[in-house]
Amino acid sequence: MPNACAVPTFGCTCARMRKLTRRLTRIYDAHLAPQEIKVTQYSLLANAAKGERTLTEFAAELEMDRSTLTRNLAPLAAQGWVSVTVGTDSRSRSISVTAAGRRKLKAVLPLWRKAQCEIESVLGASGVGELHQSIRHALAALPNPTGKLP
Repeated sequence: MPNACAVPTFGCTCARMRKLTRRLTRIYDAHLAPQEIKVTQYSLLANAAKGERTLTEFAAELEMDRSTLTRNLAPLAAQGWVSVTVGTDSRSRSISVTAAGRRKLKAVLPLWRKAQCEIESVLGASGVGELHQSIRHALAALPNPTGKLP
């Protein structure tokens, strides 16, 4: 890990990222509201649609605590969009997207695209590209939850 600086050059990066995330979330949530889904739920549903796997595997992919993931999946399961079932042994759980969940994804996708287009119109396509590049760079440089660099 690089040497820490004695005096930070910039303000708190975490606070700024959280503020940005809240602003982006408000835009996405406003667009997705007609389908009665939040962008956080849509993101989980879209990622779950990549294929059935255990909650532990899914949590690791998202770099999320398993208990937090379970709690966040509960509303999706209550809506019938995902199914959480007993896995290969009685202690594991698997997640899959139901037919209703696939229909919800299809219905929400045009609204998500509108939100994405609004962000691109405000920041510009190059601004969004630069933001994505900065995020990719940070994710590649920072250790993952296991403490290892990617």
